[in-house]
Amino acid sequence: MISLPNPTAKKVMTTEQLNQLIIYTTDDLKRAYSIDDEGTLYYTRINKFGVMKLDDWDFVDVDEMDEELTEIQNKLIAMNKVNGTYFALN
Repeated sequence: MISLPNPTAKKVMTTEQLNQLIIYTTDDLKRAYSIDDEGTLYYTRINKFGVMKLDDWDFVDVDEMDEELTEIQNKLIAMNKVNGTYFALN
């Protein structure tokens, strides 16, 4: 089971988690998105050199999700289902 770091705990992912992590980047390459095993959407910034901090994720507030973010979340859920790392609660 994969869990992205809790934004307040700032813990680092294990090598096993990193090997299974599916990341979606935006076309402008300013943000990268991923989900945890329950579908919660997280993001991290990509710096001007194209580097992202894999230990600095923050969750996307559900109230701020627009159509584009919902589409990214749905794509990540579909990819994680294929990968066997998404576990729906229902």
